[in-house]
Order: sequence, then C-alpha cells, then structure tokens
Amino acid sequence: MDYQKTAKEVLRSVGGNDNVNSVIHCVTRLRFKLKDNQLPDKEKIKQIDGVITVVESGGQFQVVIGNEVPKVYEALLDTMGVKPGDQAVEDDQKNEKGSLFSRFVDVISGVFMPVVGVLAAVGILKGLLALCTSLGWMTDQMGTYKILYATADAMFYFFPVILGFSAGKKFGGNPYLSAVLGAALVYPTMTSAFTDKTALSFLTIPVVLINYTSSVIPIIIGAFLAAKVEKFISKYAPASIKMFIVPFLTLVIISPIVFLVVGPIATIISDGLAKGSMWIYQLSPAIAGLILAGFWQGIIIFGLHWAFIPILLNNVVTNGFDPINGMLFCTTFAQTGAAFAIALKSRDPKLKPIATSATIAGLMGVTEPAIYGVTLPTKKPFILASIAGGIGGAVAGLLGSTAYGFASGGIFGIPLFINPKGIDTGFIGFIISLVVAFVVGFILTYLFGYKNAKPSPDIKIANESKEEEKTVFSPLNGELIRLTAVKDEAFSSGSMGQGAAIIPLEGVAYAPFNGTVVTVFKTKHAIGLISEDGVELLIHIGINTVSLKGKHFTSFVSEGDTIRTGDKLVEFDPKAIVNEGYDLTTSVIVTNTAVYTDILAEESKDIHVGGRLLRIR
Repeated sequence: MDYQKTAKEVLRSVGGNDNVNSVIHCVTRLRFKLKDNQLPDKEKIKQIDGVITVVESGGQFQVVIGNEVPKVYEALLDTMGVKPGDQAVEDDQKNEKGSLFSRFVDVISGVFMPVVGVLAAVGILKGLLALCTSLGWMTDQMGTYKILYATADAMFYFFPVILGFSAGKKFGGNPYLSAVLGAALVYPTMTSAFTDKTALSFLTIPVVLINYTSSVIPIIIGAFLAAKVEKFISKYAPASIKMFIVPFLTLVIISPIVFLVVGPIATIISDGLAKGSMWIYQLSPAIAGLILAGFWQGIIIFGLHWAFIPILLNNVVTNGFDPINGMLFCTTFAQTGAAFAIALKSRDPKLKPIATSATIAGLMGVTEPAIYGVTLPTKKPFILASIAGGIGGAVAGLLGSTAYGFASGGIFGIPLFINPKGIDTGFIGFIISLVVAFVVGFILTYLFGYKNAKPSPDIKIANESKEEEKTVFSPLNGELIRLTAVKDEAFSSGSMGQGAAIIPLEGVAYAPFNGTVVTVFKTKHAIGLISEDGVELLIHIGINTVSLKGKHFTSFVSEGDTIRTGDKLVEFDPKAIVNEGYDLTTSVIVTNTAVYTDILAEESKDIHVGGRLLRIR
C-alpha cells in the first residue's frame, strides 16, 4: 500500500482540510470529526486502495483501514501539514453536532483510545505473572516478580494521571494541568489518609475520604471542568502573566471542587454502574452472555462499543474483576472461525488471501478485517458468526468466565482471565467459550454460510460452462511478461484479477475476442470488454497513464459497441508517452477471475496480435 497516496485520496474524499475538525485513529480506523458529514463520497472512499469500508457512527466519520492504520494516519497528518496533537479541538467542539449519545461516544473514544493499547499490554503482563505464580515458576517475593508487577500495576495505580492527560487533550485544555489533577487524587498523603481513616477538611469543609487509585470517572469530570475554567481565565488574564496565572488559578479552583464534590459524586456513579452491571449479570449469566455476545459485533460495526469501555474498566477497578468482558471476549474468535472457514473453502483469488490474513489478524484480536473484508460482504457468515458468538457468550456466562484486567480480543488477552490467586474453573470455562465460539463459527460458516460455487451476483456470465476452455488473443504486438512483474501493485498483486502483461512494440490495441465494449475510460488509457462467452477483460495501457488525461490516446470504440476479434480499439503514441516519463507496460486482466478455475498465460517471450495470450477454464 502507498500510504501517502491512500492518505491523500482519503483526505480529498472527505472534503479536504477545510472540512476536518479533528482526526484520530484506533487499532483499525481513522476517526474523523467533520464539519459537514454530507460532503464525503462514501462509495468513492470504499474504492480507495487500502480502505476496507466506511462507517458513520457516534458523531464520527470512520474510515476502516486495518492493521496499517498507524502508517496511513502518519501520512494523513503529513498531508494535512499538522503534527500529532495539533488538531483544533476547540473548533471541533464549537461545531459539534449530533445527539447527546453521539457526543458521549465521541468523548469516551477520544479519552480512552490513546491508552487502550498500553492498558491491554500491562493487563497481559499481569495475567502472565499470575500464570507464572500459579504454575510455581515464580513467587511474589522474587525481585523479578516485583519489578514486573510494579511495571504492570503502575498504570492501574496511577490511572487518574494518565487519563487526566488524555482527557485534558480531548476537552481542549492543558493536558499537563489535568494530569496534575489526577496526580493529586493519588498523592501518597491522600491515599494514606484514606487507609488510616484520618479526618481531613478544606477551609473547615469536611472531605469525604475515597481511594482514587485506578479510578476513572472523577478525573474525566475534573479534566472537563478544568478545561472550561482554563479557557475562561485565559480570556481575561494579562498576557504578561498568563503563562503561570492561568494554570495556577485553574488548579486552586478545580482541585478542591474535585475532592469535595466531583470525587464523591463520581464514586457513587461508579459504584452504581458496577452494581448495575453485576445485577444484570446475576439475573442469568447464560442469557446475559447470549444476548450481549450475540449483538456485540453489530455494536462494533457502528462504533458504539466505546460507550461500554468505562463500564468494563469501572468493574475492574471497583470490583477487581469484570464478568461482562468475560462473556464478550469470545466474539472475536467466532468471527475468526468464520473467516477461517471461508479461507479454507474459497477458491476466489481475491477473497481467499483476505480471509487468510483476516484469520491471523482475528487471532491477534483485530476483527475488523474479518468483519469488513470477509463475513459482512458475504452476509450470511456474519450472521452465523454472531450466533456463534452468542453461544460462546452463553457458555462463558454459565461457567463464570471473568476478566481481571482490561482485555482486548485475541490470544494475547487470554492471560487476563487468570485469577491472580491461580487458575480456577472460571478460566477453564473461559477457554471452553473461546473454543466453542471458534468451532461453531467455523462449522456453521463452512456448512451453511458460504457456497463457493456461486459467483457474485454482479458478475455477468454469458456462458456458465466453466469446463469449456476459452481463449483471449493478444491485443498488442510486444514482449510478454508475467503480471507479477508489473510495477503497479494493483495489478501485480492479483487483487484486480489474473492475466498477463505486454510491453508494446507499437501503438495500436486490437480486440482480443468477439464481444461487447463495456467501458471506455474518459482518459482512453483503459477499456473494459466482455466476450460472447462471458470473459470480462480490462486492457490497461501503461502505468499511471490516467494522469495524461487522454493525451496521446485515440479511441475507436464506444461503450456498447459490438466488436470482432482484430477490430481496432485504441491508438496511442508510445514514444510520446515514454518521453513524458510513463511506463508503457500494458496489463490484460480477467476481472471476473473468481468465476474460473484456471487462467493460464502463454510462456513465450514475444507475442503478436491474434496470438493466444490467455487460456481460461
């Protein structure tokens, strides 16, 4: 993938710099906040190389890229002429549109997204340490254990500091200032006062003592208030002292408010969320798992899963564990199982490699390639995988699967489900739920969800007999080379179909069979044909010659014309095109490759007009 090219095309298609308030990325998506969501051309964006699909949800315009999204994001910022963190959040908030829920999802994703990767990493480390101690490989008195545990637990202990920084950036305030607020919440004197039950007051007002280590909601609210107060003070502070007077007054005002009001109220909310989710879970763990896990991938499609993140995290920091994620985790394996079934069953040269790579990505915990590249486009596999996820979730709920940290999907998240006291029945139940989800997703898809024999409905077939060999004759005189040697990944990768390539010796292309002209590009450098027996063919003259905008090309046919083998299609000036710096290598691609079993190119080096170029069965 050409990251710069993809970034430029995406930016142009969403309306350019002027339409972008802010953009961030998660594991697989570019998440735009746009001034006008009507400007982007969704269908055009979906056709961009490297783009899997487009989702519009939660007040965000999301472009799904896959595992390469960090590199595309860097290229995008470079194209926009900004550095990470330079997006104008204030303008974003001024132009905020959408429902209260959409804004809530946007805030949650903006605050938590930057820390989720590290949060999952330290959680995995804690899980591995629990595994090592339960197997007797390590004790909690060993120096190695203490150092690694301190590394893993530090993020949870000082979570208010980290979230303070992230929330400060999201709300448009000084992130260092809000990080200091978070640090105040976990300052040793304050935590000791809670432990020792020492009475504290602020200007004679009693302070409710609360342990804020690992807390989530208090610092988010505090950072929001700090950003508002900071902006207000900035309007009136003299320029000569603004640098220090603004943060000074903000801290003096907000810190007491957080300790006296925000903290206690937020703690009540946190406890309520934890008890509420546990109440729902305890009504019937199996039914809760069936419903939540069954619909979870659908929730992810719309990007609404971020609304659940505070609840999952809050359960961990409040209760020390979270059964909800224990039921949801298996959905990743259900989609992966479905993708694996298609990877094994499919003979489609486009779909098979996508399904294979999506299976690997799914095992690593990234399901977007499986969803958007495999199961959702083929429709029924997505539904069957969701059913498999629901069954796995029911098993997880029934057997007491529980997360002891924040776990993203995939095999690396498995250690987070090990009880710190040792492997228990809940962990065994968790493993069973993963196996069930994967196997059921695989079997349902393999048997009922994907019929490889049926071509896509948009493929026109004049003659459905694939056993009869079809021939494509050469449209050019020149040197025959393998398609994989073409210096254009769109063709050499085979993603557009199988075929061959020719380096022309003269500037005339002729009809390679009897058939019909389907498409003549405005730039005349490419032409689409369909033969009388159903072969769909693209003749693409040169590499990037679309940039010539028709210069040096003359077309002799129009869309809908009937052609006979040897009819003149296009004339072009090879010398002039080469002098302008373009590669004349011409790709001849069977665009409905998936319909056929074999597409074989001739082996000879030289090829002549009318000579056999491709044999198709």
